[in-house]
Amino acid sequence: MSPKVLHLSTYGAGGGAARAAAALHHAMEAEGVQSTLTTAQGGRFRLARELDRQLWRLQRSPVVTWRSPARFGSLTAETINRSDADIVNLHWVTNGFLSIESIGRITKPVVWSLYDMWTFCGTEHYGVDAPDARWRQGYLRSNRLAGETGIDIDRLAWQRKCKSWSPMHVVPASTWLTTATGQSALMHDWPITKIPHVIDTAAFAPQDMRDTRMRLGLPEAAPLILFLASAGIDDKRKGFDLLEAALPAVRESHPNVEVVVVGPITTGYESPTGVPIHWYGSVSGDEALRDLYTACNVTAAPSREDNMPLTAMEAQTCGRAVVAFDIGGLPDIVSHHETGYLAPEGNVESLAAGLTQAINDSLGMSAWGVAARERALVTWSPHHVVSQYLDLYESVLR
Repeated sequence: MSPKVLHLSTYGAGGGAARAAAALHHAMEAEGVQSTLTTAQGGRFRLARELDRQLWRLQRSPVVTWRSPARFGSLTAETINRSDADIVNLHWVTNGFLSIESIGRITKPVVWSLYDMWTFCGTEHYGVDAPDARWRQGYLRSNRLAGETGIDIDRLAWQRKCKSWSPMHVVPASTWLTTATGQSALMHDWPITKIPHVIDTAAFAPQDMRDTRMRLGLPEAAPLILFLASAGIDDKRKGFDLLEAALPAVRESHPNVEVVVVGPITTGYESPTGVPIHWYGSVSGDEALRDLYTACNVTAAPSREDNMPLTAMEAQTCGRAVVAFDIGGLPDIVSHHETGYLAPEGNVESLAAGLTQAINDSLGMSAWGVAARERALVTWSPHHVVSQYLDLYESVLR
């Protein structure tokens, strides 16, 4: 009999981490697992979130990334410990949901699914990746980043983690995050198991491109590049500016290329390239996302930093090639020249070449798209991922 699992996630929808947590919970329910998902809500959460963000502002840093001091939380360890769960699966739990100290006071067996670097950094969700990075060496007074001023919130948060936490079993989704976790000063000797995110391969399935374009009111003949970001095109980490820089070269081969943007709408924005943009705003629901993936020739994921973006996984599951930079967890998703294209980090010329090749492939036999779907079915289908988690739970409970 499978254990009772309590999943904890700040959000149940919206960003990639929230959707990944919800997808794993629903996949477990479908497999007959007694699974519960608890998310943050209510006035206490909103207050804790605001207090935590006020702490963030005490430190000024040249590194622009999302930060979580996690000093305040709305869910207590006592509430978690009183639940009837056999095992607690943490997900993305900061921003006013769980404090660092509350995490350390959980007495039930814990498995922690990782979505970024926050667990072993200070407050940063993506730390500077360098040989002398603080998350590798420890957060010392002597190695604070040049240009930082104010209170060293990163160092204080890291010290609180060291004091409050004992080893838990952590589950990075990508090879990159697995390696970084093992190299960190905080978690290098913690048990680590890599398991990918789960994608509903029945919901995200290939559709006829012409039919989906008609439903969405998109041009029938133009090559379409899809870009998705929950925070919109101004999220520098997601690299919309790099996609734009590549468009003139794509236009040389495909003069009628257009871009579809999913995420918050930037009112009055016009691309300096002159390439038409179709704004779809924020989209929720698997069916709506599936139609967007299958209506477009290729999904672009030009991130500067990323773990394993669900958008790339879902696009591949829908039988669409993905073009991205060879960074973070994207090599775990995209097989270069088999299911898509990986450009060297920051190389806009190569990104343009990949987009052109992916469009050409989609207008022909779509070999990349077919291979992408086949790989998704054997790599991150619900049964495949849930089985790995259940094996891990059994091991932890033993």
